[in-house]
Amino acid sequence: MKRVKSTFDRFLKGDNSGKHSGRPRFKPRSRYRTFTYPQIKEGCLQHDLINLPMFGKVKIILHRPIPDGFKIKTASITRKADGYYVTLSLADETVPEIKPDFNPESITGIDVGLKEFLTTAQNETVAIPQHYCKAQKRLKVIQKRVSRRKKGSNRRLKAIKQLGLQHKKVADKRRDFHFKIANNLLKKYDVIAYEDLNIKGLAKTHLAKSVHDAGWSSFLSILATKAEKAGSLTIAVSAYNTSQNCSKCGVKVPKELHERWHSCTCGCSLDRDHNAAINIMNKSVGHPDFKAKSLRSDSWIVLEAHALTS
Repeated sequence: MKRVKSTFDRFLKGDNSGKHSGRPRFKPRSRYRTFTYPQIKEGCLQHDLINLPMFGKVKIILHRPIPDGFKIKTASITRKADGYYVTLSLADETVPEIKPDFNPESITGIDVGLKEFLTTAQNETVAIPQHYCKAQKRLKVIQKRVSRRKKGSNRRLKAIKQLGLQHKKVADKRRDFHFKIANNLLKKYDVIAYEDLNIKGLAKTHLAKSVHDAGWSSFLSILATKAEKAGSLTIAVSAYNTSQNCSKCGVKVPKELHERWHSCTCGCSLDRDHNAAINIMNKSVGHPDFKAKSLRSDSWIVLEAHALTS
């Protein structure tokens, strides 16, 4: 009921900035996948069992232990293609503030793209994996299987589950790739600068499928979170003319999107993405966030556990 009320409020009244959401549509049982307990009893989690109101004790696989002193505030149950998950929100007022302890000399800039996933200012490149594009052939076969089966039949439901599992496999591969790349960058550099891109706008162009497949927004979010935990620093700089300006003399050298090589009259000649990464790094040096300031970490930590139903 609370969700329905908030949905209609956003539709009729709008949010704080006056923006209205779309008209609420009927949500059938098959699309209702998450519900939240806004309050849950203390001590609800005992070893491999969680005591959920109206359900009783449910067996779970806890992917990591809950730290001492933390209190469970809320629990959200989510149905995914491979089973049910419970997400616990924890709070602890004694969580210390994290202050960045970085070496200003250990700095790089990264330019994300569709030719290479990213290029650093040191000309290190990471190939783009294209998880979705590689899985399209398999997804097409399963999608045909779904569309050919009778609506409401058990065979159609079985095919839908297979399709969901395949999509989840693609999403898990992409997320694992993002975490590994973020870890590798943070092992090498203490300060990482990146472009503040309008990713939502890029996702509405003819490159939408490739932009979504790369998952830049998810990667940059993971990078920023892991950097804060490690005491490192990430800086978002303006993307204006990072690909056009020369990284050596600063003169603007206009280039079309298909032109992948930067060549300037000053003698600077290098890959377009490498040139952009150097410009991004240079912009970050004068950024206010580059100065060592205390960063407050959020005291809310999300833990996820896999709940098994009998």
